[in-house]
Amino acid sequence: MLKIRKQGTKRDVLGFRLPMLTHEEPVLDITDITVIDPDNTYYMRMGSEAMTGYHILEDHILVIDRSLAPVAGCIVVFFHEGDFYVREYCPQADKLELKANTKAETIIIADTEKWECWGVVMLTLNPLLQPAQKTGRYGRVCAC
Repeated sequence: MLKIRKQGTKRDVLGFRLPMLTHEEPVLDITDITVIDPDNTYYMRMGSEAMTGYHILEDHILVIDRSLAPVAGCIVVFFHEGDFYVREYCPQADKLELKANTKAETIIIADTEKWECWGVVMLTLNPLLQPAQKTGRYGRVCAC
């Protein structure tokens, strides 16, 4: 999943450091920023508009960490009655409320019902390409 890159060795020429190497920038790798635990990080595409009030739109890419325990107010992916859902986690004393944009999309789970928290959404990747730009090899960039 992760590519390990060896850092190139710095060379001295005739005992002097090359000027271009004294101002070298570190390699920017998106996985260093988005992936904390590689074994428990997954990507999922948002399949509905149930969370637009939380700025999570349909076709956004979700970065999910399965090792994090949910806390009140976080966005979770959970499995309930054979389907995956993305909702705000709001535990209460006698029930679990999983909030969405509207009351109709909000799911309330009694203590006796079976459900599984699949992971916590760490961040979303928002596609910005316009439809006219999605041609050729760019056709599947964020596949929106």
